[in-house]
Amino acid sequence: MASWTPLDSTVRYTHGRLALREDTWRLPDGSERVYPVLVVGPCVGVLPFVEPGRVLVVRQYRHLQRGASWELPGGGVLPGEEPLAAAQRELREEGGYRAGRLEPLTHFYPANAYLDEIGYCFVATDLVPDPLPADDDEFFERRVFPFADLVGMALSGEITESYSKVAILQYALAAGR
Repeated sequence: MASWTPLDSTVRYTHGRLALREDTWRLPDGSERVYPVLVVGPCVGVLPFVEPGRVLVVRQYRHLQRGASWELPGGGVLPGEEPLAAAQRELREEGGYRAGRLEPLTHFYPANAYLDEIGYCFVATDLVPDPLPADDDEFFERRVFPFADLVGMALSGEITESYSKVAILQYALAAGR
């Protein structure tokens, strides 16, 4: 198979930690193509068990959906921060807990054709209250659900956010639940 060759990469727009980039590639047939890339970087999602079989989730308004969304705590990895540290920070900011144990669950690419984001999902246990202030644009409702209810919510479409769906269903399948 002929190879793809990167030729150029140009940032066209930035806003905070997001950027829009154009990457030019030589394709295996010798032609050149420009691909738009939304630069997000690594992000994390945390499946936090407050006790066996019971998981903390947050509900927050999402402007693109024009409605509230049930989600696992999570967010972006800061520059220089490891995904594990970001998961602990996000759990404290959004969930109000620190995990005594934080184990990798899976990783995935939410949209690998045009988004450079890689998602890391973790399972958190042995939680103790240890909140950090939330970001200034985050307003949460927190609730604990039985894990089996979250699986049902993910399958029925009540939970629509990708990190939450991936982590819940991955954990359910891996655990045979």
